[in-house]
Amino acid sequence: MYLNRFKFFTFCILISTISVPALAQSVDAKVDSLTRLIQAASGAKKLDLMRELVRIHLDNNIEESLLISKQALALSYKLGDSLRIVQFKRANGFIYRKLDSLTLSIKELNEGLVIANRNNFDDDQIKILNTLAIAYSLNGNHDKALECHFKAITVNEKLGNKEELSITYNNIGFVYFKLKDYDRALEFYKRSLDTKNSISSKYDLDRLLINMALCYIQLKKYKEAEGYINQAIEICKKGCNSAVQIEAEFSLGVSLSEQKKNEDAILHFDKSLQLAKQFGEKRFQIESLLNLALVKERQGLESEAINFLKEAEAIASSTNYTLSLIEVYKQFSKIYQDQKDFANSSEYQAKYIQLKDSIYSDDLIKNLAKVQANFAERENLKTIQEKNLSLELKQALIDKQNSQYFFIIAIAILVLMLAIVSLIATRKQQKASSEIAKAKFVIEEKNQQLATQNKELDKRVRDRTSDLLKSTLMLTQVNKELDNFLYKSSHDIRGPLVTFQGLCNLGLIETKEEMVRNILEKLLSHSDKMAKILGRLTTVGKINEAKINPEIIDFKKMLDVLIKEKEKQIEENGVDVSYEIEGDGETISDHFLLEIVIENLVDNGIKFYNNSVRVQPYVKTTIIQLNNQTIIKVEDNGIGIVDVPADTMFHMFMRASERSETGGVGLYLAKVCTDKLGGEIKMEKSTKDGTIFTVVLPSDISPIVAKRKELEADLLRFEQEALEDAKKMKTGI
Repeated sequence: MYLNRFKFFTFCILISTISVPALAQSVDAKVDSLTRLIQAASGAKKLDLMRELVRIHLDNNIEESLLISKQALALSYKLGDSLRIVQFKRANGFIYRKLDSLTLSIKELNEGLVIANRNNFDDDQIKILNTLAIAYSLNGNHDKALECHFKAITVNEKLGNKEELSITYNNIGFVYFKLKDYDRALEFYKRSLDTKNSISSKYDLDRLLINMALCYIQLKKYKEAEGYINQAIEICKKGCNSAVQIEAEFSLGVSLSEQKKNEDAILHFDKSLQLAKQFGEKRFQIESLLNLALVKERQGLESEAINFLKEAEAIASSTNYTLSLIEVYKQFSKIYQDQKDFANSSEYQAKYIQLKDSIYSDDLIKNLAKVQANFAERENLKTIQEKNLSLELKQALIDKQNSQYFFIIAIAILVLMLAIVSLIATRKQQKASSEIAKAKFVIEEKNQQLATQNKELDKRVRDRTSDLLKSTLMLTQVNKELDNFLYKSSHDIRGPLVTFQGLCNLGLIETKEEMVRNILEKLLSHSDKMAKILGRLTTVGKINEAKINPEIIDFKKMLDVLIKEKEKQIEENGVDVSYEIEGDGETISDHFLLEIVIENLVDNGIKFYNNSVRVQPYVKTTIIQLNNQTIIKVEDNGIGIVDVPADTMFHMFMRASERSETGGVGLYLAKVCTDKLGGEIKMEKSTKDGTIFTVVLPSDISPIVAKRKELEADLLRFEQEALEDAKKMKTGI
């Protein structure tokens, strides 16, 4: 049986050896890829990539892994990233433990634990506690190890993390195993196994089974031990790592050694020693050498045993594996005692006693008792709470049953009362039926009267609607006639005005008299202003006649074009013109009308700029595109508008300043276009003594356009009906 297992592990090692080149190439490719990503990344992303690189290097280049972890820790401190500081402190502690530097491992882990506690990083706190406890165990500080593990249990139970809880139970079992309390060790190993089975976890299951086997070996239950070793081997077939291979070979050697099967035991101890050397596991090198020495001493080969012990002593002295070193000193003393070499025996006996007393001191025993007592008290309290909860649940169940009985009785009483009430109600209903019949006759009469009134009301509504449509139609016709008059008047005036400007220009060319030239230049200047006013009035006609064409508005393009067109005027006045577009919505409106609104408001700010030398004039346009509306704000720090009522500001020919060149038509155009776009415009004084014009428009004008088309259709239908009625009256029908 043991020989078959030996062949299996030999096969595993052979396969892993054959796979090394391909695995190395795969690892190198991952390392190269991660290195490139790290060089291009920054911040937390870079740190996470470095942590992945640390993990990859752990199995093939542990020194490089430590170097990268230290660099990442330094960067974490620089960024002030507390979570990553804790993670890389834990990584450093784990690597130092793998490198057998237990003192450095404990230092790093304790520092990380303080930061994790301060920031309530519960998950990282659990992992640090487990790793720290193992380091304490290997260093002989069993009291501190148990204290860490019991804290981890408390945090795990709070989080409900059964996976980590199973790991903690396994580690506690390891501590008691080192204390040679094999029954207590088995108790916690079994807790770990039960927890893993409850969540169907296979993580580290093979190593847990080997740990349980070692306990059964010490308890002389070799059959049970063999059963757990077989289970571990079965699991290991699906992917054996180096630690499991070493521990399995070692546990087989211990079992055979305890059964005095010396040659088979030597075979497995030698195998575990070679694997431990291959993978750099110094603890198992020491343990394998120590057990080889025990077997050789049992065979009477003291010189070979001493050689094994010397090799074990050299490795143990260079590390912090104090417990293993104690066993080495003890075995040295025994062999030298058997050889009558009392000097060496006495020397190693003294070393053994001194080192053992430093580990198993009164303080250790007291602390162990205190830690175990605290844990036992917590477990007892937990048990009491569970019993109390069980009693509360039972009481709640009894109360619920009592409530159900009461509810059933109450239902029965209610049914009886309902029957009585039904009987009384039936009699009352019969009496009420006759009253209802009478009331029904009265209601029918009232309904007939109401129907007559409704017909009269409908007629009145139709008449009122007809009057309203007539008024709307007349208003529309008046507006059209006014627009036509305005357009024709502007057009008719433009011809003589152009002729007048031409004569002025001709006069300027022909005359040399200064006074005449001044008069002609003033006439020409005023005629230019009149031409601009006529142009704006023509625009009014175009706006009123314009058909709204909904489209997606590109504000950036519109404003860039506008600023480009105003470039000369902006430079002459020294005005800083800028814009800002906010929000993630989009605006669907009429480009022509919207451009007139923004152009007139921006032009207003440029025209009425503050010409003080102590002020930098500016005009800032802010577009805010929301889901249901678009807000346009045009702010300036110009001369402002004073003494003009808000309700007349947007009237035609309302001039707020003598600088106005268009006779007060610009704001009127902005108002007309805003109304046609279904929006609102208002003005307020800015904090810079200038003005802020705010235009609020619907984000989509399409529904408004559709509604207007329905109204136009109603007006057209009414107009046709009116024409038909007029024809009928004319023909006498």
